[in-house]
Amino acid sequence: MQKKSLIFVFIGLFSLVFNTYAMDDLLETQYYSSPNKMYPNDKQPEITIANYNIAGGLRKHKMDLDLVAKAIKSMDADIVTLEEVDQNTTRSGNLDQAKILAEKVGMYYVFGKATDMDSGNYGNAILSKYPIEKTKIFPLPSGDFEQRALMLSKINVPGFDSPIYIFNTHFDWHEEDDVRLSQARFINSIVFDDLDLDEEFPNLVTGIMLLLGDFNSVKNDRVIKELEKYWSLVKQENVDTRTWPAGNPGLDLDHIFTSRNQKWYVEKLIIPNDGNEWNNVHWPLVSDHIPVIAKLKLVEQ
Repeated sequence: MQKKSLIFVFIGLFSLVFNTYAMDDLLETQYYSSPNKMYPNDKQPEITIANYNIAGGLRKHKMDLDLVAKAIKSMDADIVTLEEVDQNTTRSGNLDQAKILAEKVGMYYVFGKATDMDSGNYGNAILSKYPIEKTKIFPLPSGDFEQRALMLSKINVPGFDSPIYIFNTHFDWHEEDDVRLSQARFINSIVFDDLDLDEEFPNLVTGIMLLLGDFNSVKNDRVIKELEKYWSLVKQENVDTRTWPAGNPGLDLDHIFTSRNQKWYVEKLIIPNDGNEWNNVHWPLVSDHIPVIAKLKLVEQ
């Protein structure tokens, strides 16, 4: 009798484990979370995204948060990623810049610390018209230089069948690019699923992913080429992509990428770098970087 009871218990446990595994099967999770599909021309979901280094770390520069907020608002973007953001640092008057900017422009926000700075924190931020469901901060390999970070946020955007995963980062700036190359490879390792983020972001590697930031790398160098193994650089014919220094741009350091898992149509790429006002903002007086703004339509998920 005892032997039969043990057999039944074993069968029950096996059935429970099997059914649990079946419900959590990675292939099924990835497929049903973000199935591959094509959208007809009149039903392609749209999103406007922007990246902006707001120069919080620029020496001898006192940031005007009202002016930065005006600039961000003029973009009318659904999601804006920011770099060089101070949080409660002495040099910036102990202000939580991301929180203040979010309040001024009426958006949700999350701050991502990269390093300690002047009695406070320094890093990146994401602003969104829609609630930010989840965020994870990854320290990037930075060698002996200033610690840099990667933000990953999950945001549900109306009109899209699947959540959108926003990656925001700020790469090292030194002339030697070995550290930047390792930072690019770290980001690619997430896409390649090396970090095993299934518990936190179960459909990440097949999900809708967008990567934005200040990469301190021009589009033709090996750092950007490394990223392009898994990402597609957002570009448009005849658009001048130079973003730094804002007063007279010479280098394209700020970029937007889409995941190679999706196909997007670039409806508009705006980089207001000609020295003239755009949307009533004189951009060279806001930051030492020019923003990159893209209006995208999803063609294939």
